[in-house]
Amino acid sequence: MKASARGRAAGKVILLGEHAVVYGRPALAAGLPLWLEAEVVAGEGPARFESDRHADDPRAARLIAEAAAAVGLEPRGLVVRVRSDVPAGVGVGSSAALAVAVLRALAAAAGRRLARDEELEVATRLESIFHGHPSGIDPAAAALGGCFRFVRGTPPVVAPVRPVVPLPLVIAFGARPRSTGAAVMGLRARWEADRARHEALFDAVAATVEDGARAVEAGDLAALGRAFDRNQTLLETIGVSAPEVEALAARARAAGALGAKLTGGGAGGAVGARAPDPERLAGALGADGTRTIVAHVGAAAEEAA
Repeated sequence: MKASARGRAAGKVILLGEHAVVYGRPALAAGLPLWLEAEVVAGEGPARFESDRHADDPRAARLIAEAAAAVGLEPRGLVVRVRSDVPAGVGVGSSAALAVAVLRALAAAAGRRLARDEELEVATRLESIFHGHPSGIDPAAAALGGCFRFVRGTPPVVAPVRPVVPLPLVIAFGARPRSTGAAVMGLRARWEADRARHEALFDAVAATVEDGARAVEAGDLAALGRAFDRNQTLLETIGVSAPEVEALAARARAAGALGAKLTGGGAGGAVGARAPDPERLAGALGADGTRTIVAHVGAAAEEAA
């Protein structure tokens, strides 16, 4: 094993299709210019995780053990140090970024570089430590960046979606972190109780995703905004939205957004909004202290590995 090795992964935004993607429908996602870096060094004693966010989380120890096993390392003596600007619990893929970055660091320590499909398969399995039934879309965004259409599978179907010009997106973060795992499991219980209703709703989400992908490729902000609003209505109908998110989306529309919706799986946390003047929208939403970022979907992604 190398004395020191690093791995890096990006945050993510799901533009359209979260939750329905778990049930086989397509989704549209992109990497974000937010980064998590993991460093692995040799130590002594049990594996140790050093982070200001996850140090006391027992799932972190399981993550190290399972990721080490996947690349053929003995976890004992490993020290994993994490630095991150990916906010946790707000729907931008912090758990997936952690899984991908730790996996990449351990693979590098073992002198390996995993092929794309193997990396995505292992990272999705690792993400299930944090979320019960992940689709794999978050690890794909964390690992690949860019903008892409995603369909769950082994391996997943990942196809680039290339806008004519990079499309700006404002992401506003709610004040209260949410649990993606709770939202995912709650929806699964409702689906099991009434499958026909939920399958029809998931089909409606899939149609919205396809409309949105065409809008991205055409650079049509207005059409993409309409797809955002339709998707948000469907997310509310299937019970994975939250009043905080709905209020934040309404504020975004009132401030000039062409469309706004929650992003991520946690029944809240973050809102993505389309606007012709993203800096102005970000300023309006941030006037009360709400944290915002402006990302450019489809811009050339920095190498995440």
